[in-house]
Amino acid sequence: MKRLRISSLGKAISRNRKLYMPRIGLVSMLLGSSVLAACSGDGPLSLGFGNDSEAVAQDQLGTSIPYAVEIAGLDPQEERLDAMLRNVSTAIRLQSRPTPSRAGLERRAEDDVERFEAVLRSFGFYDGQVTFEIRKLDPDADVTDDVVTSSDGDAGNGAGDDAVQGASYTDGATNDTDVQSPDPLELIYQVQSNTPYLLSEVKLRIIHPDETIEREATDAELLQSQLHLGQRVAAEPIILGEQYAVDFMRDRGFPLVKAGKRTVMANTAEKTISVTYELITDRQANFGAVSVKGAETIDEDFIAGYRSWRPGQQYSPEEIKITRRDLAQSNLFDSVIVKPVGPVSEGGEVPIEIEVNERKHSTIGGGIDFSTADGPGANAFWENRNLFGAGERLRLGVEGSDQSQGLEGTFRKPQFLRRRQALVSNGSAKNYSTDAYDGELVESFVGVERKFAEYWSATLGPTAEYSDLTGADSPNEQFYLAGLRGILRRDSTDNPLDPVEGNRLEFNVSPYTSISGPSAQFASVSLNGSQYYAFDDDGDYVIAGRGRAGIIIGEDRSSLPANKRFYSGGGGSVRGYEYQKVGPLDENNDPEGGRSVLEVGAEFRARITESIGLVPFVEGGNVFESSNPDDLGLLWAAGLGLRYYTAVGPLRFDVAVPLDKRDNVDDDFQIYLSLGQAF
Repeated sequence: MKRLRISSLGKAISRNRKLYMPRIGLVSMLLGSSVLAACSGDGPLSLGFGNDSEAVAQDQLGTSIPYAVEIAGLDPQEERLDAMLRNVSTAIRLQSRPTPSRAGLERRAEDDVERFEAVLRSFGFYDGQVTFEIRKLDPDADVTDDVVTSSDGDAGNGAGDDAVQGASYTDGATNDTDVQSPDPLELIYQVQSNTPYLLSEVKLRIIHPDETIEREATDAELLQSQLHLGQRVAAEPIILGEQYAVDFMRDRGFPLVKAGKRTVMANTAEKTISVTYELITDRQANFGAVSVKGAETIDEDFIAGYRSWRPGQQYSPEEIKITRRDLAQSNLFDSVIVKPVGPVSEGGEVPIEIEVNERKHSTIGGGIDFSTADGPGANAFWENRNLFGAGERLRLGVEGSDQSQGLEGTFRKPQFLRRRQALVSNGSAKNYSTDAYDGELVESFVGVERKFAEYWSATLGPTAEYSDLTGADSPNEQFYLAGLRGILRRDSTDNPLDPVEGNRLEFNVSPYTSISGPSAQFASVSLNGSQYYAFDDDGDYVIAGRGRAGIIIGEDRSSLPANKRFYSGGGGSVRGYEYQKVGPLDENNDPEGGRSVLEVGAEFRARITESIGLVPFVEGGNVFESSNPDDLGLLWAAGLGLRYYTAVGPLRFDVAVPLDKRDNVDDDFQIYLSLGQAF
């Protein structure tokens, strides 16, 4: 049994997790193949790709001979291998610059043989062989394509007076007639992949400061490394397996581990490969002191307070990732790097450095919208995200439309009393003039928001409001309400204005009691959710769905403040119907609102070009007078939207028609224009 030691793979593989996907660049793949080189001897093996200088130089000699290229002998299922061979081929790449002689084409072919065999090794075919032949082609044949299949039945067997066997070409002798031949040539590569080598063993050689341990990888380690015994040994999984091996050592508390020499041994008799990963470590460590670099206006202690680990906790890369993610989501920084900086102290602690690049903290912005029912609307805001130096965010806004005009302000203090907890407050003063009600409304809320998982958060706090509203079925009454607002949220979407993956969920429970004016005690309960699914990796084709349900427990509809009732219809609800007009109407066709609501909707978002998209959609909804309606019949609408994608989000233009059009109530269609998706 002959065992050969194969040189270690180059270490020029990115540490970026994105490269863990089953894709690797051409250069990385070919670098990797040097590890798994032809099993012909010990020591480092070069890729041997040669260069095109001689062939290119010959191109300048005068007359050129066009040629076609065919790659034969591959299993039709080896599509990736075939594509890789074509990508590295000098003959194919220089096909637009024909050679002046057959000798020039032979040089290109010989260069390709070395490249092809390196690629075969990178795909696990370490006994693979490549030969070639060159022969005259029909002068009328099309040789402009990369591949032309010859009609000559002798292809690949060396038959014919004009055939030149790559394997037997040794002296470079060429007839003058060959050099001057005006006839096109055909270059045929015959690829014999032979039996692929299989992975028989994975070992770890762990070099600690005081000892070296060499052992076989456990089943759990193989699983984490995405390797399994018996698989075909290609370069890509072997390279990535090393990075995974480094990662699981970090998971075990070795922050400064690095990859050493990688050894790959081939058993040519059994067609197997044994891999040994060398891992060089410092001591196992706990989290140590945290230092901050790059802070300008933001307090360093505030930044350090984002760390997710407890003092003295064993080092974990997962905690590093969580801390970085939380800092990035604070919207305070353009970039965040969290890393161990070593060395491990005598006490077994590794220092952690947080490096940040602050973004501008003040923003001025605004938006516009339009619908055929509601007319134009506009809003503007000013925001400061670092008001007092510890990430405090203050936002002041103004809005105006035919339905409402007013002011609104929000304040948020992150890291309030503890990590991942914020003090939040908001207040607004608005004047309303809608078909449902007219009058003034002042609201305020103060609460604590707690993020308790990656996507989950909860908010709880008191609220108070004053309203002086006249509704469709209620007199002009002034309500003074006090309440408690509890909100449970989940948001795993990838973009707030144009999500393509993830979901949103909001569950709201708000009990109210009147403290002055008409007596009223009730509780509003609602659930809103949306789901997004992309059919392709680029997010060009997305199915999006949403739902809304709510009930009011307590007072009859007529005893409820007009603004606390449920309404449906409009651009942010059921498109195709006027604002708030899906549900009960009075004798003047003005909306009365209700004690329960149900809405559903779905749309298909298809990006046609980089900046243009089409969105067909269907939506249904209704508002019910009772909190427990007997009939849940919905009013349906359908439409088509146009999206123009900008840097700040998609510009939305929707046209919707009511499918359950009511006489003297609903128009034939509605048009909506705004920034951002409908949901």
